[in-house]
Amino acid sequence: MTWTSFECKKVRKVKYHARERTLDILYADGGSGQASGITISRYEQLVSTRPEDRDIFFLNIIEPYVTARQQPPRSPATVLKFIAAALLLAVLLWFLF
Repeated sequence: MTWTSFECKKVRKVKYHARERTLDILYADGGSGQASGITISRYEQLVSTRPEDRDIFFLNIIEPYVTARQQPPRSPATVLKFIAAALLLAVLLWFLF
């Protein structure tokens, strides 16, 4: 099965595996997850739901079955800010002592 684009605030794409009854999920924040025990009828309901109702449907019907959720990796800007702060602290301490 291929990835299905999904118009909703929380989820970007989903992919259903009928044999394993699992749903691979790509979240809008960059993370990923997998829901197990999802029947084909639930998947069809999810895809056919109106775009404005998909967030609520996903939260109530699919989210309880999510077994694995990976958070997105930290952005490089956060790491660079930490390094810059550490260097600034080192320079300030060097000037003080």
